[in-house]
Amino acid sequence: MKTRRINQAGSWEKLCRSIYQKVDLFNEARKARKACRRQLATIKGGYRGSNHLYRSQVLSFWKKYGIKPKKMWYDLYCFKDEKYDPRYIPEDIYWQKIYPAFNKPSFRHAYTDKCFYKQLFPYLKQLRTIIKNSNNCFFDGYGNIISFAQAKFLLESEDRFVIKPAIYSGEGVDIFFYEKGTDNINFEDLLKSYGTEYIVQEVVSQHEVLASIHKESINTIRVISFLFQGEVHISSAILRMGVGGSRLDNVSAGGLACPIFPDGRLAMEAINRRSQWTTSHPGGTIFADIIVPSYDRVLESVRRAHRDIPHFRIIGWDFCIDQDGDPVLIEYNGAPAMNQVSCGPLFGDLTESVLNAIFLNEDEFTNINFEIEGVLN
Repeated sequence: MKTRRINQAGSWEKLCRSIYQKVDLFNEARKARKACRRQLATIKGGYRGSNHLYRSQVLSFWKKYGIKPKKMWYDLYCFKDEKYDPRYIPEDIYWQKIYPAFNKPSFRHAYTDKCFYKQLFPYLKQLRTIIKNSNNCFFDGYGNIISFAQAKFLLESEDRFVIKPAIYSGEGVDIFFYEKGTDNINFEDLLKSYGTEYIVQEVVSQHEVLASIHKESINTIRVISFLFQGEVHISSAILRMGVGGSRLDNVSAGGLACPIFPDGRLAMEAINRRSQWTTSHPGGTIFADIIVPSYDRVLESVRRAHRDIPHFRIIGWDFCIDQDGDPVLIEYNGAPAMNQVSCGPLFGDLTESVLNAIFLNEDEFTNINFEIEGVLN
């Protein structure tokens, strides 16, 4: 008797979804390769280790997975340490092989919609919502449906706010900060320019320690976590800081990124978008002197929240620390960059176990014992 797999999409749906996913992720991989070449150009080719070392140390590691990564990735990733480490994940392989194996690309836009963070994470402290627009419907901060005129009135009543896309956002694109008395804008035109799928929130007052580095930007903690073997692992964390009066802290917008040690201390050096390292902020702060406030609470929040969205096994989280010392969720990304240039291999010591599970179909729970509580005797 011929059997069929139950609870599966139809053949046409799977075909169309597969084509879209492959085109989308191919484009991400292409953009990553171009970015890699640009970064290498700024650091004069990077590490540039010998072909013999590359073959013996990197290609030999990846051979059992049937993959031959390009040397340029390792010349970029290994530039600072000046030695090859095969555990680094090339970004084109990440987008085309690892990301779709660990994350659900079809869930990417809906589940990372900023308008629904309160429903997803009611236990996390979040920015106060002033208004939001989903599918051309306006809502106030309490979830009540309101009119365009009421939305406009609520904005006019605020002294300052930030408006940003709820779905198609990233790297600070299309984010606008408003300050009464400084910005002279037409609120009606502002709302119409964003169309639909956006959110307007308060501008948080950040902790004095982080404000001391660069007060003009909200300096955020970016944490990369991954769910593997039944546990949420912290891959890496960086503090992103604005520079030169910019409101944005993104490295792509000219900011700096400094690795954070597990105890919350900043590393000795931060990196800029040209892959250059520096020991101090242009404003004078020495990075090694900074301890990120409430860092342990940020990691606790990440571990708690990641378990609620297993659709994404790899997630990037952005938190700020408010003036009361509380972690505040800014956003999360179900298709994050990996922090590898600044922080090392994505999966660290678990790299081989992860790759074996993806490419060799090895059971990720092999030799993992679970303690199940509440089982009936």
